[in-house]
Amino acid sequence: MDTDQTYSVFIAEDEMPARELILDYILAWPELRISGIAKNGEDAFKKLSGRTYDLVLMDIHLPRMTGIEVLERLKVMPYLIFTTAYERYAIRAFEVGAVDYLLKPITAERFNRSIEKFLHMRRAACSRPAADPEAGFAVKDGGKHYILPYQDIVSVSSHGKSSVIHTVAEDHKAPIILKKFEEKAPSQTFVRIHKQHIVNLRYIAALEYYIGGQYIAFLKDEDESALPVGKKYAPLLKARFNMD
Repeated sequence: MDTDQTYSVFIAEDEMPARELILDYILAWPELRISGIAKNGEDAFKKLSGRTYDLVLMDIHLPRMTGIEVLERLKVMPYLIFTTAYERYAIRAFEVGAVDYLLKPITAERFNRSIEKFLHMRRAACSRPAADPEAGFAVKDGGKHYILPYQDIVSVSSHGKSSVIHTVAEDHKAPIILKKFEEKAPSQTFVRIHKQHIVNLRYIAALEYYIGGQYIAFLKDEDESALPVGKKYAPLLKARFNMD
C-alpha cells in the first residue's frame, strides 16, 4: 500500500464503545490520521463547518442533530461513511451520497472494506486531471470536433446512451452518457440536479418547492426552461446557494 499520502478523519459518534472501536480500527491504517471527534450532531456540524476533513465517519442517530441533518446543512459534501445500528437507513445513506454504510456492531473486515473503497475513490479523483474552466467540451459531429465553451453550456440532459448539450445558441447531441460529461466538466460550475440532468450553476434563476420534497429549477435560458430536482440532489444544490 502507498502510505506517502495521509488522510484526515473526523469521527462523529455518541456511544463510547463504538467510538473507541472505530478509533482502534483507524489506528491500524497508516494512511489515516484522526483529526477530529464529536459526540453529538450539533458539535459535529460546527466542527465540519469550520474546516475540511478527508473522511468523515458519522453515526446517523446522533443527539441534538441527526447525521442526515448534519450532512444536509453542510455547504460542501465530504467523503462520508455512515454508521448505525439500524439497517433500514441504508438506502437513505446512499441517497445522500455516502461512500458506504456500516451496520453496528462493526467488524474489522467490514470496516476495512469501507476504507479501501474510500481510498480507491479518493485516489481516482486525485489522479484525474482537472478540467480547465476556461476551455470547453468537445463534441464530435461527422469528421469534426466542435468545442463548446463551458460558459456557454446551460445544461446537459440524458437520452439513453447519448446526451443533449443545451447551449445558449443551440443544442448538440453527443454520443456519451451523462456521467462522462460530469467527470470531465469543472465541478465548481456544473452540478447534477437529477439522474437525467446536469446544470451550469450560473444559469439557475430560481428554485421552487413543489410537492413531497421535490424542487423545480428555473433556468436563465431563451426558453426559460424548468427542470426537476431529484430529492437526493436537492440538499446539495441548496447548499451551493447557501439556502436554508
